[in-house]
Amino acid sequence: MKECTIYIEAPEKILKGAGIPNSQFLPSNIYQLKIILRNNSSSPKICSFSATLGNGIRYFENIHHEGPDVMLKDLVKVVEPNKTLANNNVIIFGNNFILSPHSVNTIFFDAALCDKYTINGIENSGNKIPHRSKISFYAHLLNDEHIDSCFVSSVAMDFNMSVKIDDEEVSPGDITKYYVYLSTGQYDLTRKVYLRSILDNGLEYIGDSCNLEPKNVYEFNGKTIIKWDVGSLQPSETKAIGYKVRVKDNIKPGLLKNKLNSNSINNSTYTQCPVSCQHSLKVVG
Repeated sequence: MKECTIYIEAPEKILKGAGIPNSQFLPSNIYQLKIILRNNSSSPKICSFSATLGNGIRYFENIHHEGPDVMLKDLVKVVEPNKTLANNNVIIFGNNFILSPHSVNTIFFDAALCDKYTINGIENSGNKIPHRSKISFYAHLLNDEHIDSCFVSSVAMDFNMSVKIDDEEVSPGDITKYYVYLSTGQYDLTRKVYLRSILDNGLEYIGDSCNLEPKNVYEFNGKTIIKWDVGSLQPSETKAIGYKVRVKDNIKPGLLKNKLNSNSINNSTYTQCPVSCQHSLKVVG
């Protein structure tokens, strides 16, 4: 195990929504990111670090710190994209600070994703970031002659989906309700939006329980498939679709899955924006 390590914690998916720099177009989707510094040894260590955020990520301050080494926050600096320097990425760094023995220090800050890449230090000025593009983050921690590095990535989204449920655990015969949220990024209208839910054998869709009437409900290979035509979504709009299901009486304890997929057409680029996710419902005796 390395004595000192660094890690960047970023969302798996980032829905675009950083506003437009130097305008009144305010950000709509701000995420909290973390830089985690660990000293796994039994002695203090003098360290320096740098973290380079993905091209297209805009820094929104709100920086704060948790951990035993309270002076660390005052030593952290941020360099934002700069036209003069032709710097296209946000860089967060700190030099010559001490990490306490067996310590974990976390630096929190807010960030969001622009619609376009940064070119020549000018945010949101390059090519449009395609749906599902990889946004890469790099970080390095220096301790004496030792270096620890990490690489993580997020996926840029023009259109996204999430799912929640009233009950995480159910028994045979119970009724519960799913809520599916379809969301657009800040910059584009999406059209021809559809949603498909594939329920495991063991879950029954309850008719007339949905706030949006399905286009089709049918059985295939023992599973119930429900499809909705949602229409169009404006920029930064979220459409919620809720529907009830019943757990069949003869189901044994285990997990029942609801596999969801959706797609839409970006009205600016005329490209598809597919998304998918699934939820596992725990059945107890």
